[in-house]
Amino acid sequence: MGKSGSVFLMNLLFAVTVSRAQHFSVQIAAYSEQQPPVFFEERGVTNYSERRDISGVYWYSAGEYATREDAETVQQEIKSKGFPYASVIDLDEQRLLSGIDCPVIRDGVVFIQAPRTDTSKHVIYFDFGSSGITASSRAVLDAICQKMKDNKQLVLRIAGYTDGVGDGKANLELSASRSREARNYLIYKGIRADRMFMEVFGEADPAAPNAEDDGSDLGKGRDLPGNRKWNRRVTLELELPAGK
Repeated sequence: MGKSGSVFLMNLLFAVTVSRAQHFSVQIAAYSEQQPPVFFEERGVTNYSERRDISGVYWYSAGEYATREDAETVQQEIKSKGFPYASVIDLDEQRLLSGIDCPVIRDGVVFIQAPRTDTSKHVIYFDFGSSGITASSRAVLDAICQKMKDNKQLVLRIAGYTDGVGDGKANLELSASRSREARNYLIYKGIRADRMFMEVFGEADPAAPNAEDDGSDLGKGRDLPGNRKWNRRVTLELELPAGK
C-alpha cells in the first residue's frame, strides 16, 4: 500500500472512531435553586447528574448514551415521570461549537460548568400551612450558624416562599413568618440580628411549577400537587459584604 493509501486508511479509521465516539445526554430540567436528591428519587429518577452554571442555574441530566435513539428512549421515560421538558443534548455538538467540555448549550447559549464548591446557599422546607422548623431544617440552620461563628464577616440573606395554594396576601404573611422563624432560631443560637436580612416572596418565584402552563394568559393547566412541597421553603444564602 502506498503512502497516499495509508493516509486515506488512517483518515477513514479516524472518521469511524469519531463517529462511534459521538454521544448524547438527556437534560432533565433546570432550576434556579438546588434540588435535594429526594426530589428526583420520589419521581423514580436515580441516575442523574447536577451541574451549576455561571449564572447560578442548576442543570440536571440523566446519563450519556452512544446513540440518539438510546437517549430518546430515556427522554420519554423521564417525561413520563413528571419532567415534560426533558430534552436530548448532542454532547459532541456542544464541544464543536464551544471548543470546551461544557455541560449544556441550548438555544445558542453556552453554559460553562462552575466549580462545585459553592456551599453558601441552603434551602429548608416546611409543612403545608406551617412555619414550624422541622428537625431536618434545624440541622441545616445549625450548620449555617457554625459557619457564621467561624467567619464573623459573613452575613445571611433569608428569603421566604410558599406554594400556590390560598390567598396571595395570606401567603406573603406565611412566607414572612417562615423567614422570621429561621432568623429567630439563629438569633437563639447566638447570631446577631444585624447580620441577617429578610425578604419575602409569598407564592412568587416557585422552585417547581404549581401547575402546568397551558399556554393561556393565566398560564395554569393541570394542577401539580406533588411540586408544592418544594415551594414551601426558605432559602438562606451566606455572603460577604461588598468590599470584604
